[in-house]
Amino acid sequence: MRQVLFVCFALAVVAALNLAQPEDDDLVHTVAAGDTLISIAHAYGVTMDQLLTLNNLRPEALLQIGQVLIVMRAPEYADDEERSAEDDETAKDENAVGGARESADLPPAPVEQADAPMRDPADISPRLCFTVFQDENHNGMMERGEGPLPDATIRLLDTEDTELLRYITDGAAEPTCPRGLERQRYLIVGEAPPGFGWTSAARLQVDLREGGLVRVDFGAKAGLESAPIPPLAPASADDELLEETPRSLLREFSGLFALGLAVIVLSSGMAVSLFVWGRG
Repeated sequence: MRQVLFVCFALAVVAALNLAQPEDDDLVHTVAAGDTLISIAHAYGVTMDQLLTLNNLRPEALLQIGQVLIVMRAPEYADDEERSAEDDETAKDENAVGGARESADLPPAPVEQADAPMRDPADISPRLCFTVFQDENHNGMMERGEGPLPDATIRLLDTEDTELLRYITDGAAEPTCPRGLERQRYLIVGEAPPGFGWTSAARLQVDLREGGLVRVDFGAKAGLESAPIPPLAPASADDELLEETPRSLLREFSGLFALGLAVIVLSSGMAVSLFVWGRG
């Protein structure tokens, strides 16, 4: 029994002699209940290998409560504290209001002049823009990915079927917006390129009498045959019908008013005659 106790005591002495002895300015940690090498290394921000090397320990070593471990040697500890202090001062300078950069030190923001002229919001001058697009999904609406189509012919006519403009698309300059249009009704007619057929109406009537912008998009698809388009009724016929209706009503009410007035006058005359005859 004495031999066993002697062996344990000798091993403890050897282990104590193998432990590195801390110096006065070293960063040390006193082992408490529940501490492990991994938790100590994580708490001080050091590596496991660094902790084992400084204390001459093996990874499977058992820690004793009250055991003092070297975490960082004095020179390294001082350098680490100095770097931390410098980082703190830098952060304070960057976050402080007085440390902000003056506007004179910053490069000026780039300023670009807009190419488009400013338009008066009250300007409602008549404008007509048109384009011919390749209608891939055959739905008659210009969508993303359906670009302008070249070699189509667009004709602009007035209400008397007089051609005012003939334009052939190039697939790059569209939409096209003719200038100098007057406030009136127009007829815009499209002729599809060779090998293409219309997927939307190719003959439209546009009204620019109230001003503003009107945009017309003609859809066309390869391999289609455009059906013959019947001519539209003259715009003047609708105008005459709309203008004739209130005139007819006015004439009708005027006749009724005159008839009623005549009845009132005749009745008044008869009443006066009866009154005079009765007194006589």
